Amino acid sequence: MGKGIALLCLAGGGAVCAASLGFFPADYLVFQAPRAVVFGAGAVFVLVGFMLLAGDHRASDSIGSIVLLTLAAMGGWVTFYAPEGTINRVFPFIPASVNDALGRLLFGLGAAACLGMAAWALRRLFR
Repeated sequence: MGKGIALLCLAGGGAVCAASLGFFPADYLVFQAPRAVVFGAGAVFVLVGFMLLAGDHRASDSIGSIVLLTLAAMGGWVTFYAPEGTINRVFPFIPASVNDALGRLLFGLGAAACLGMAAWALRRLFR
């Protein structure tokens, strides 16, 4: 079961990376984020697939820290560089500016949490 999920992650992540690099026709795909961010999302799935296949704890710790740093980078992009209106309005009773600021704050907290977990994984790796 674990190898099947790993292969599914590798295939799906590879497809997303290929789409971000332009291997599929532009008529089929419309990206709301820059291609580098989409490539990062695909790379996360590929790395998770490799992490599931790795039997060694040192290898999985190093791949896990890379995955966490990539997730932190994507959360940081949403927090600081995403254009206005990227975060959709969910609650109708909250003004759009407050909703956008709250969403960016939560993505920033997620990025900070991923950075902290990556530091913990790297500390454990080099211990």
